[in-house]
Amino acid sequence: MHRLFTAILAPFLLLSLLAPAAQAEGARLYGSASMGFSLPDADISGTQAASGANGDFGAAIGVQTSDVFRWDIAEVHYVNFSGADLGFGTSRSSLALGTAFSWGLFSPTRRYQPYFSLGLGPARLRYQSNTTGQSDDDWGFEWNVGGGVDLAVSEQVRSGIRYRYRRSTRSTESTNYVINAHSLVLEIAFVGGP
Repeated sequence: MHRLFTAILAPFLLLSLLAPAAQAEGARLYGSASMGFSLPDADISGTQAASGANGDFGAAIGVQTSDVFRWDIAEVHYVNFSGADLGFGTSRSSLALGTAFSWGLFSPTRRYQPYFSLGLGPARLRYQSNTTGQSDDDWGFEWNVGGGVDLAVSEQVRSGIRYRYRRSTRSTESTNYVINAHSLVLEIAFVGGP
């Protein structure tokens, strides 16, 4: 219960601590959508189950406070994947709600804008057996790290490619679930402000 509370509270605590920076002069609001593929594998109490490439979808809203710092205030990310039956499930999905921080070269005068990102937040992990109908889902914790490069299409529109390594964890009384995933997505962002 403590992990669930901490995972849900963390993004809101960060939001309240960093909200003054979002109101700084020159801050620009933005929204992004991404679609690509993910290569996840699941570790259930020490047993590995690899999976093939799967769809990876996401959306975020945030603020760019300077030419080097961008903050995804809220992000939703979803991946659904199947793998070997480990005695509990053949279908797994992860829905993450989080926040991410990006450092890079976001100047509107730059055509290519490389960046590095770090994120965290709660993730809902779901497991379902296609043969027995047994299912389980619960909240856990996710962190991710990655980077990418954006191409400035116009002053308000950017498109680019983004890589992230994601790790989601959840523990029950007798089972530890870990999902590791390598994601590669195409992302489009709409930037507001002057």
